[in-house]
Amino acid sequence: SSQPPRLADMRGGANEFISPEGLRVDGRRAGEVRRLRCKLGPLSGADGSAYFEQGNTKVLVRVTGPRELSHRLKAPHDRALLTCDFAALPFAGGQYRPQGRGDRNAAEIAMCVRQIFEPVVQAHLYPRAQIDISVSLLEADGDARAAIINAASLAMVDAGVAMEDLVCACSAGIASGSPIVDLNGQEAGGCAEMVVALLPRTGKLSFVQLESKLPIASIEEVLNFAGEGCRQVHEVLSSTIQLHAQSLLYSRGKFST
Repeated sequence: SSQPPRLADMRGGANEFISPEGLRVDGRRAGEVRRLRCKLGPLSGADGSAYFEQGNTKVLVRVTGPRELSHRLKAPHDRALLTCDFAALPFAGGQYRPQGRGDRNAAEIAMCVRQIFEPVVQAHLYPRAQIDISVSLLEADGDARAAIINAASLAMVDAGVAMEDLVCACSAGIASGSPIVDLNGQEAGGCAEMVVALLPRTGKLSFVQLESKLPIASIEEVLNFAGEGCRQVHEVLSSTIQLHAQSLLYSRGKFST
């Protein structure tokens, strides 16, 4: 079988990430997402939680609520308030980087998650309530936003929060002049990258972030690649949720083998 290409073996400069055989630095094809692993309910005592791996990126999300609205928070009385906080382990990116108070990147990611889920959560079902999403980045291999969004989606399901749809996310970019999906850290360091989240039931985009300049002629193709990556992610999320639901029913004696 073909071995994953090494950068030193590639010709055409530092931006060449695809071998003549069409393999990327980690052995994947252009349209293939990284290995996905996920688990619902890893945190006992939490209203909802999820652990999610997308390649070497690892995320843990806890959801608290819906619960009574804190008196300190100002919010509309006819719908739930959604909050989010984000923290990365000091070595999450491979080098020691303590997260200080007021960390701009952490605040940006937390705001991004909140803005993605606010339109999706059926907040009108929970008046005078709040739902808190707490994200912990355990390990990062490239941009972790897609993995964070996927983990948060699973944790919201585990908490029983009513949503219009799952939110599935994936990145795509241009490497060696060709589109690739779900960039790892090595690829993200040398490629233009777009992160996309969509609602699988309708195909509606709920989030698009472009980290660097892309040729206008390539944007549609990269967007389509990211959308296909989201659909691959959705298959894994859906099967994980179904298996988790079945195991709960079996454990409570609702089904017999």
